[in-house]
Amino acid sequence: MRYLTLDDIKIPKPDFSQSKLPKVQILANWLVDWIKHSLDHGIADFGDFIPSKEILAKYLNVSSATVQNSIRIVKNLGFFCSKQSRGTYIQDFNSKDINRDDIAKDTITECKIKKIVIDDKIPIGKQIPNVANLSNRTDISKNTIRMALLNLAQKGYLEKIQSKGNKFCWIYRKEFILSKEEILNGIEDENYTLTHQLVGKIREYIKKTYKPGDKIHSNKAFSRMFEVSIKTINDVMKTLSSQKLILPRRGRYGTIYLGKNDKTEFTTLERKKTNLNQNYSYSWQKALLHLKKHIVQNYEIGDRIAPIRELAQILSVSPNTIRRALSDLFISGYLISKRGKNGGIFIIDKPDIETDSYRWLALNPKVVEFNN
Repeated sequence: MRYLTLDDIKIPKPDFSQSKLPKVQILANWLVDWIKHSLDHGIADFGDFIPSKEILAKYLNVSSATVQNSIRIVKNLGFFCSKQSRGTYIQDFNSKDINRDDIAKDTITECKIKKIVIDDKIPIGKQIPNVANLSNRTDISKNTIRMALLNLAQKGYLEKIQSKGNKFCWIYRKEFILSKEEILNGIEDENYTLTHQLVGKIREYIKKTYKPGDKIHSNKAFSRMFEVSIKTINDVMKTLSSQKLILPRRGRYGTIYLGKNDKTEFTTLERKKTNLNQNYSYSWQKALLHLKKHIVQNYEIGDRIAPIRELAQILSVSPNTIRRALSDLFISGYLISKRGKNGGIFIIDKPDIETDSYRWLALNPKVVEFNN
């Protein structure tokens, strides 16, 4: 086992201009070709770690999000596996012992998308619901939805075409037929959704790792650990909080592990530390909504947005709140960060704020006060 470097890449870089495929899929195909070539020529072996996504992104002149999504596709093919705090390594894709957690997650998402298209009776050749709509209806993160749509496009079921301006839509090209196995794969059982799967995994991780009263990892750390969006981790933490396993606290105090069962009541002191009737992620999610509106109203795709401190002043929130909101936009694939003299944060896709705004107002009517 060793860590591969850029010097170990002995095939040409992918040419993104010579194919109509999405950039993520082109890069995924290139990664597969690189791994096969490296294994065939004795340059790499099973168990070797590939360079980090940041290093690959700089080498290939793409965003880290693009590399991350491409790696997920290759993981679903069985070529890669990840280890916490160590990275992504080449696994024996011929082995029967391949870890299928991520494959199951994406398969469930594909099944749910198929179910929506079938239930909506969308005819062949017509546009299916957009990413935001599918995300809201399935309670699955937008990034996971995008990956599932790419997988379905690769299988010939969908086609991604450009619509108005720089926006894209998905066209239904090949009829979806749900097998019994796919139906059992989670379509009608909410316990199989990504969030519900992670609730069990993170609950067990917390119980094994911490003692009652310990401060647990941040949501961002859990997001990196389980390779899911911040939104998904927030949903998981809200569930664990309602089960009285953890106590979310704002700011530097962080979230603590209570070590209690579901039947134990919070003490009066604990209730003073947090308002359990409030959404503990309210502040940054509110800032995220208004940041999306600010971007849509003031910038175009390719523009560099204002610095973090300037955005904080415009939206009347702290720089840390802006950083957390920006991290969600990075993960969702709306923004890219570039270093150097002409670097900064650039827009690669405009966020969809109409659905988000409706959902936020439905959940938080008092947000009107933020606008006044």
